[in-house]
Amino acid sequence: MKTILWDWNGTLIDDTELTVRVNEQVFERRGYGHVTVEMYRRLFRFPVKEYYTLLGVSDEDFPAVAREWFEGYCRGYRDVPLWPDAAETVHRFHEAGWRQAIVSASNQEELRKQVALYPELDGMFDAVMGLSHHLASSKVQMALDFMRQIGADPGETWFLGDTCHDAEVAAAIGCPCYLVSGGHQCDEVLENAHVPVCASRRQVCDLLLGGEVQ
Repeated sequence: MKTILWDWNGTLIDDTELTVRVNEQVFERRGYGHVTVEMYRRLFRFPVKEYYTLLGVSDEDFPAVAREWFEGYCRGYRDVPLWPDAAETVHRFHEAGWRQAIVSASNQEELRKQVALYPELDGMFDAVMGLSHHLASSKVQMALDFMRQIGADPGETWFLGDTCHDAEVAAAIGCPCYLVSGGHQCDEVLENAHVPVCASRRQVCDLLLGGEVQ
């Protein structure tokens, strides 16, 4: 069975502006500098601690900054929209008989609550997987464990995301990756992943279901 592994933040939901807004609130309280959306999309990376280090956050401050950001994000995510073509794309893969799962660096408990806010996604995913903490580290082991658990063939699996880390996860589990513009990293950064970068989820779906990409 063919499988799609979806990233969540920035790929299915359009939450970059919320992410930066909460970042700004935390930084203002703690005396760190101003961060714009453009700056964020150029500097953001995994593990997230490296992004904060680039912005001057000390190792001592990082756990508290990450916790405060997580708390602020949880207060605001109920107003985050799906990308306009997200539900359509997920439904097209579902109707084609493809298995789908979400593999996210988000906290597992909050991720499940967030996904449940979108009734148009009900019944579309075989699994919704997040991390057990709020530090947004790597998704690689989680993806590997899931692939082994379901016996998925890497040659019949595609990872769809919006960051270079998604391409790293795909490489680690041996499957192809497509990245989508507009999320948490700008196209200039995404080009460093050396995988196809598409303008939309719909474009990826057209390629895969159209049989143009094997």
